[in-house]
Amino acid sequence: MTVPDESTTKSPRITIIGAGAVGVTCAYALVLKGTAREIVLINRDPKKAQGEASDLQHAVPLGQPVTVMAGDYGDAAKSAIVIFAAGAASTDKAESRLELLGKNAEILCDCVERLKTKGFAGVLLIASNPVDVLTYIAQQESGLPHSKVIGTGTVIDTNRLRTLVGEKLGIEARSIHGYVIGEHGDSSVAVWSGTQVAGMPLASYPGAKDLPSFSELLEEVRKAGPEVLELKGNTCYAIASCLERICAAILRDERSVLTVSARLNGEYDLQDVCFRHSMCPRHEWRREGSGTAAQR
Repeated sequence: MTVPDESTTKSPRITIIGAGAVGVTCAYALVLKGTAREIVLINRDPKKAQGEASDLQHAVPLGQPVTVMAGDYGDAAKSAIVIFAAGAASTDKAESRLELLGKNAEILCDCVERLKTKGFAGVLLIASNPVDVLTYIAQQESGLPHSKVIGTGTVIDTNRLRTLVGEKLGIEARSIHGYVIGEHGDSSVAVWSGTQVAGMPLASYPGAKDLPSFSELLEEVRKAGPEVLELKGNTCYAIASCLERICAAILRDERSVLTVSARLNGEYDLQDVCFRHSMCPRHEWRREGSGTAAQR
């Protein structure tokens, strides 16, 4: 199937590198929400990408008008957003996300080099682990502005926290407001002082006194991913939903606050480090780039 040039379409294109569990589930979430009019899948096995794209396309008549196709790095270079979801994933509950660094950094660098060769100037969104370190490497290797290379950071940890607290209080999770910041991993930090239930501080909410301690709740959040991994062999739905949410915030210029990972350049008096940072409004990254067609 011939991929049309993104500049001739009315809505941006999103490319996903890696047609594994996370990449394909992310594509499905994008299809259901109609986040972009074009979704391109790239995989080391082109037949796998083509099969997944065809399967997803068959779901389109029941959802939003989206074109899903398999493509290459030339197609990716014309995208507003490229999602990196390739590489090895944890297969053991006891395996640290950092243990994936060696394999995934090599794959990431190869993909980034191919994007550079094709002139990609869009936003690079990292989903693979260890996400904070890979986001740092991707920014260095790509040469893109800091605001155009982001990772999913602790968006998934934040939503696991909201889910957990909501379940224990018997409150719908969307009424729980709070953030997990720092590393996506064992050193993440929950901002308990800013956590609220329908606008009321968590500590003041009726029933909060019966909750486990804050340290116990945070430990449950940290263990949530590994526990799902042990039960089903991967985690895909929650992170795919996070990826769709980030893409939507960028493309719609929502100016939402999301705990993505980004390389800091003096913010909070920190330099040359990559971890959870607030999402930049779209106009910020638009100013920094050159030729950023429908970027992100």
